Amino acid sequence: MAGLTNRLLKIIKPAYELRFYKNLNQYNIVDCAVARPVSPNLINDDIIEIGKLSGVGELRDGMTVRKSGRTSGLTSGDVSATGVTVKVDLSDEESGWFSDQVVADVLCKPGDSGSLVVDENNNVVGLLFAGSDTHCIINRIQNVMDLLDIEF
Repeated sequence: MAGLTNRLLKIIKPAYELRFYKNLNQYNIVDCAVARPVSPNLINDDIIEIGKLSGVGELRDGMTVRKSGRTSGLTSGDVSATGVTVKVDLSDEESGWFSDQVVADVLCKPGDSGSLVVDENNNVVGLLFAGSDTHCIINRIQNVMDLLDIEF
């Protein structure tokens, strides 16, 4: 049905396309994992270029956040949107929809996924999981903590 509609739509609005998505009535809200170190002496409480965490905070529109990523290092920016639903490419063939996400204008690159996002007081507020050269997508830290049953 979408194919026929798209052929007709190309005549009227050539820059538009119709797509159907299967609605599963459930959404992803985190993309994360937890691991246990093989030896406790391999772990340091400090985050490179940030230091120790002060506690847990909440993300808000307009707040300044920063992260220390493996690839792009220490970068900061402002939260531009909260409560967002985004489509994220997981591979060349697959994508996933994520709800209750936060968008910030923080530089991030491949390899930065999994970086903790902190506020100006070093309170952890999120977990970076996707993005581009201009924006990153952040899981709310409370969702991560609840679903992985962890605490800071």
